[in-house]
Amino acid sequence: MKRMIWMLWGLIMAMTACGQTYKYKVNFNVSESDFCDTIPIVVEEGRLILIVEMEGRQRRLLLDTGAGQGVVYRDGSIRGERELGNVVVADGNNRRDTVQVVTMPSFRMGRLVISDYVATLMPRPIGNRRIDGIVGFDLFNKGLSAKIDLQSKTLILTDRRKLFDNESGYEVRYKVYWFVPYVMVSPFIRHTDQVLFDTGSTSLFTMNKESFDRHVYKSQQVAAQVEARTEGSHSIGLLGAEQHDEIVLLHMDRLDWGGFAFTDLRAITTQGASRIGTQLLQYGSVVINPWKKRIKFQPFNGTDTVSVGNRVPNVSFVPIGGRPAVGLIWPTCDAYRLGMRQGDVILSIDDKPMRTFEDFVLFHFVKGQQHRYRLRDREGNIKEIAIER
Repeated sequence: MKRMIWMLWGLIMAMTACGQTYKYKVNFNVSESDFCDTIPIVVEEGRLILIVEMEGRQRRLLLDTGAGQGVVYRDGSIRGERELGNVVVADGNNRRDTVQVVTMPSFRMGRLVISDYVATLMPRPIGNRRIDGIVGFDLFNKGLSAKIDLQSKTLILTDRRKLFDNESGYEVRYKVYWFVPYVMVSPFIRHTDQVLFDTGSTSLFTMNKESFDRHVYKSQQVAAQVEARTEGSHSIGLLGAEQHDEIVLLHMDRLDWGGFAFTDLRAITTQGASRIGTQLLQYGSVVINPWKKRIKFQPFNGTDTVSVGNRVPNVSFVPIGGRPAVGLIWPTCDAYRLGMRQGDVILSIDDKPMRTFEDFVLFHFVKGQQHRYRLRDREGNIKEIAIER
């Protein structure tokens, strides 16, 4: 469990930074008290975006419960107003770095003005040019309750402790480890797992590989839900891709959240923490109550179960030495049959050079169209294949 806690997507603060050390606080200011405000949310590629006004301009901030505090990017347009010191952070793949802590300029979301909000200065995720920064779980650690509803695309934010008490739903307790929320769910019958509730992740469920190994060792029922195994890496954190390891594809009978069951669910293992992400919000709204340390799921269909029937990507690409490369490929897919392998570096697509991973992320793929990949394998051999992506 100790290792899992360190493997967060967002900010995991250690108090051993060099130089002046910043210690976690939630003493930023909220302009109103005894309030309830409805704030619009923009949903893009499964991510929750808050449009805020900062220094007379609109900024796009990712709402990320897997981050302990805010984030601004070193190459971004948001500049820190005041330097607070340094912290050691680890991303979702346990890669660590010492980074600077600053305060963001004051910003308005809805009718609320947030001032002296703390953020770490981080490298920008590759290809993530449309996000200016992150608002983390400290918004709720501050004592603000919230309801996130993607049907209405709204965030209802309040400091009134009992506002959501009478609403129905399936409730689980959370514990705060390193300033972010972990809940207990049941991925297999008679098994429980502690998972990060992470709106910075777009999947419904991913499972820590070490945790999965403990479950499968105990039960043939768990082993029967393994659909495939391979080796590679697929997760990209703020500080780089995860290390090469075995990856397991699960076809799960159900995932239980406080009595609500997600059935026919596929998930893959990762070296980072087990997590539930924003795909949960496609099936219901969520209420976060920091006073009682509970998260309530309110299904849109009004029942106690939903069939997911999702698929996972056949191929995942990661940066290797700054270049785009095949991090994960399932042997049953067409790309593998045509000759693509884990570790292949992409040299060009449709004769356009892929000199950096960002070149690949920004390439305009056309759904249903074949694209020609020029690849270099791990032995240095060059090959070309045409596949749909």
